[in-house]
Amino acid sequence: MSNSTVIDNESGVVTVTDPAVDARAREKIVTARIGLLLKAPFFGQLTSRLELVNADAWCPTAATDGKRFYYNSEFIDKLPLRQCEFLAGHEVLHVVYDHLGRKQERDGRLSNISADYCVNQDLIDQGIGEKINVVPILYDGHTKKFMITYTKMLTRLTSTV
Repeated sequence: MSNSTVIDNESGVVTVTDPAVDARAREKIVTARIGLLLKAPFFGQLTSRLELVNADAWCPTAATDGKRFYYNSEFIDKLPLRQCEFLAGHEVLHVVYDHLGRKQERDGRLSNISADYCVNQDLIDQGIGEKINVVPILYDGHTKKFMITYTKMLTRLTSTV
């Protein structure tokens, strides 16, 4: 059973987030940021600069636009704290590597998938938090270059069409 109801203005559905779930989620993100400040100051400093924004209405997990850390309160609520640290590091590395700016004319979804492979592998290599297991994450044990990953994936996709 969901703790929030999504109601879209066009379809007559409005998002109502359970305040208790949102409060727990925000507290967990803040605690994860503090943990990163103590254990991995580079990540902690950067993630602490992103404004926290509840995005229950449209985001099933978490996202960033380079200035804000968008989160789904129910998703965050399910994560153990160390996995929340990984998630905070994940979003901040998208900003550090300018993945939004580097997307340019590339396919958005494929670009994000390629970026996720690189970001997740870096976090695993650096020992940031604990790899998320609540949802599948993308990593292959060695991918760290966005353009190489994107090109390989695009080549595979176009060769199968």
